[in-house]
Amino acid sequence: MERMEKKIYEFTNDGNSCVIYDAKPPRYWFNYLWNENGYCAQVSQNGHGRSYYLNERADMCMINNNDARYFYIRDDEMNKSWNIGAAPLNEQVESYQCEHSIGFSRLQSECQGIESSWRIFVPQTGFQEVWTFRLRNKSDRARMLSTFSAVTFELEGFSYPRYYEMYRCLETSFDRELNGIYCRSAHPFAPHKRYNAYLASSEPVYAYDGDLARFCGAAGSVTKLDASAYALFQRPDVVVNGGDCTNSEAALFILGGVLQHKFILQPGETKEIRMVFGVSESLDEARATAKMYADAKRTESACKETVEYNLDKYSSLSVTTPDSKINHIMNQWLKKQIDCCIVGKKGVRDNLQIAVALLNYRQEKAREEILECLRHQFRDGHAVLTWYPYDDTRYSDQPFWIIWAVCELIKETGDYTILQKKIEWQDGGAAAVVEHLKAAADCLIRDKGRNGLSRIYFADWNDALNITTDPEAESVMLSHQFCLAFRELKLLMEKIGETDYAEFLKKEYDTMRKSINEKAWDGEWYMRALSKKENIGSRTSEGSKIYLNAQTWAVLGDVVDEEKLPKLLTSVDSMEHDFGFPLNMPPYEKYSPNVGRMSGMLPGLFENGGVYCHATGFKILMDCKLGRAEKALCTLKKIMPDSEKNPSTQSGAEPYVFTNCYSTHPKYYGKSYWSWTTGTSAWCMKGLYEGIMGVKRGYDGLEITPCFPKEWERAEMTRHFRNADYHIVIENPQCRKAVTSVIIVDGTQIKGNRIPDFADNKKHEIKVILQ
Repeated sequence: MERMEKKIYEFTNDGNSCVIYDAKPPRYWFNYLWNENGYCAQVSQNGHGRSYYLNERADMCMINNNDARYFYIRDDEMNKSWNIGAAPLNEQVESYQCEHSIGFSRLQSECQGIESSWRIFVPQTGFQEVWTFRLRNKSDRARMLSTFSAVTFELEGFSYPRYYEMYRCLETSFDRELNGIYCRSAHPFAPHKRYNAYLASSEPVYAYDGDLARFCGAAGSVTKLDASAYALFQRPDVVVNGGDCTNSEAALFILGGVLQHKFILQPGETKEIRMVFGVSESLDEARATAKMYADAKRTESACKETVEYNLDKYSSLSVTTPDSKINHIMNQWLKKQIDCCIVGKKGVRDNLQIAVALLNYRQEKAREEILECLRHQFRDGHAVLTWYPYDDTRYSDQPFWIIWAVCELIKETGDYTILQKKIEWQDGGAAAVVEHLKAAADCLIRDKGRNGLSRIYFADWNDALNITTDPEAESVMLSHQFCLAFRELKLLMEKIGETDYAEFLKKEYDTMRKSINEKAWDGEWYMRALSKKENIGSRTSEGSKIYLNAQTWAVLGDVVDEEKLPKLLTSVDSMEHDFGFPLNMPPYEKYSPNVGRMSGMLPGLFENGGVYCHATGFKILMDCKLGRAEKALCTLKKIMPDSEKNPSTQSGAEPYVFTNCYSTHPKYYGKSYWSWTTGTSAWCMKGLYEGIMGVKRGYDGLEITPCFPKEWERAEMTRHFRNADYHIVIENPQCRKAVTSVIIVDGTQIKGNRIPDFADNKKHEIKVILQ
């Protein structure tokens, strides 16, 4: 059980499940369930959440609106109604728990002598989610019950001409063969045929509603500015007034699906209802899918297959440390979170960072994602910000991430033929991957500003740093990344024999490094950006004085020299907060056009002095590069969910996944904004596995250089690399800061820290003894 003021959750099932015991934590605690076909269901501890389908071209179909997915139970004789997950009726239930697991979510509770459960999973293949409800009568009398399963139909998410909103093209109907409600779309501009949705049941339907106004009541909706409306599910008239669904069908407004079941449950008897909610290309497809999951054995088999698939998908990478919380979060949950980011994000720089983390355990998926990102690069070397929704706002950092990610891909696979693979450009034509890399390098060189540093354009990594007063402003962070990119690309070019180009890259690196140290060093730290109006992140700057990223990337890019490094580290350490490192200090108190959006936020929120966990992840890698093991571990534990100084009862963050940011504003202190789809997960994986454990990919094999905390006596991990599996045990018998290490491979000591590249489909035992 993790440390909490009261027991509101615990990890079970070898850490693969988090069981929540409080139906009302500080905010919704979600699980995400999805498959490789692009179907995804978000499930809260109450059971509600959004469901959507995103195809291979990133055409979105948001199936429901307002996260409407609800199940109501009513004792018809007593006219008493409740939900398994307590909401949205907010009636008290007993013995509540929600198990969020790697492959499913299950809610269960008891009310009025009726024990009930609701399991949701997304099958390994298909375009649907499957629900299983079980109700057992624990009382000593027969019970007449009604259940109501309710969803909304939205089917939005793509671009269309004005006045072609999807609600103008939808209608619902009840289909006997489907045994459910079918919502048909007649939209003329839908990008694919799968903009039809349905809710179907395995059991005879007593009554139904396709018009949510009939189910929720005249006052049970909210009208939007465009005259369309949303249904409100807190007190549906039909449920709370003891009525039955009205067998309505509808077009245009407030469309949804409600299926009512009515039955008598004898003492000790159990009733099971299976339901399917999803999208289809046709009514026939929906009927076939519903029929498949109406079968109990088929449903149980599909759930088992889904769980096994998800566990196997993440099985090649694992870690065991002396810290149980790290073991629970940094194994399956971290890998699942990183995996989830690919489902939810379609942006070049975002997906490249996620893909490099995926290289640790899903190499083929990572390769696929990196090459997909290259398809959204322009021939001049820069790239779109996102391809869904499409946004080509000129961010300056895309070329860096392209170079970095492809270099990491080659290190992971050892496959240099990737460099000759033809990949399309966003603006037409195609070129070999190596030409994409050179275009990115040329773009970074071409984008130098008046001081020889990289121009920031609209923004760099920090979306909210928008220097609107100077179109020639330069980013110090990106200039550090320029150095890292050119250092890495130089090594790759040497590997493939392009020595002249490698030497050219070395000169560019040396020139940029010299320019940064001459123009951007502020005496005790690096400035964040250079501008003719005022430099950003300087002792003389108005508002904020120091930025974290300008320091961490100076180390990661090998920019800072030995003389400046102690001062830089003193400055970084001075930024430490109880739950991480703020992005900048102090926060801006008022808006400045020289800084842009981040200065327009309240102090301590988001990028304006909030603890941005993604950036703190960079800091962990900086600590590891410098051998600051205790600092690295302390920093990781500060931003992990449910930390000692910022528990989930305060932050609101789910205790099993990383969040993007914690507020330092006194009126929102310690609270997080969003979890799951954040690059924090990728960088914390790198921080633990590649930094603290020290297992890094290299062109010639795995290299092991631990940055091991002295309080850890032993840790171990598994890692798949180039068709071989490695079980790596790191021992620190003296429990002190290590200086050197002895590496034993399959019983034989080796020289150096590079593991032989076996590629033999066998498992190898690696022991690392720190001295």
